[in-house]
Amino acid sequence: MDEESQSSLECIQAYQIFPRKQLIREDENLQVPFQELHGESTEFVGRAEDAIISLSNYRLNIKFKESSINVPLQLIESVDCRDPFQLHLTCKDCKVIRCQFFNSEQVQEWQKRLNAALRPPSRIEDLFSFAYHAWCMEVYASEKEQHGDLCRPGDHVISRFKNEVERMGFDMDNAWRISNINEKFRLCSSYPQELIVPAWITDPELENVASFRSWKRIPAVVYRHQNNGAVIARCVGSQRLAGGDGGTQTTRTLYNP
Repeated sequence: MDEESQSSLECIQAYQIFPRKQLIREDENLQVPFQELHGESTEFVGRAEDAIISLSNYRLNIKFKESSINVPLQLIESVDCRDPFQLHLTCKDCKVIRCQFFNSEQVQEWQKRLNAALRPPSRIEDLFSFAYHAWCMEVYASEKEQHGDLCRPGDHVISRFKNEVERMGFDMDNAWRISNINEKFRLCSSYPQELIVPAWITDPELENVASFRSWKRIPAVVYRHQNNGAVIARCVGSQRLAGGDGGTQTTRTLYNP
């Protein structure tokens, strides 16, 4: 690399790609009442009738005297004004949250703020997950990794994967195994390189299932209940190909040994 090419390189940091939002306090004495995540920035802090209410690019926080409520924005289904001064939130998990304010103007302002925050982003990069990942990489990655692609796969991804497998309590000695069938993304470009699969399923059988699915997306385990052992396996956007009945039986029984 010549000297001119080296001088044109520039390291872009997370705060430049995903800058923090300016905090607006309804009262200058108010402080953000929770520990922010990496990439999270609080935009509004105000007083409700018996609580402090805060809104960030990730969550709505309502802090009462004895307790607090944290609601991820993507969990909120709708926001309404009920009674003269009450904000009424309905969540996708059927929870209902109510927050009482001092006047109707304040309720309407917070309803407007929340509706704006819940609006689908105009760019996929505006999703919180991108900011979270970029800031995490800057905090935890080595200097070498920081100067590369922020979303580039690396050892940090592999170690986190294994930590999650252990955290969710998968029996890797008998019931489950980690398959490297997607090493270097040779099977499916949109799947991780390591996959959790039942121990009795062989890699050739997985390839057989994949051959009958669009994008070769086989059912991939994403969650295990730590108490009853039930798992969730997903293959989003993977339609069966025409004439693909050959892999149907294996697909149906893949996670039902």
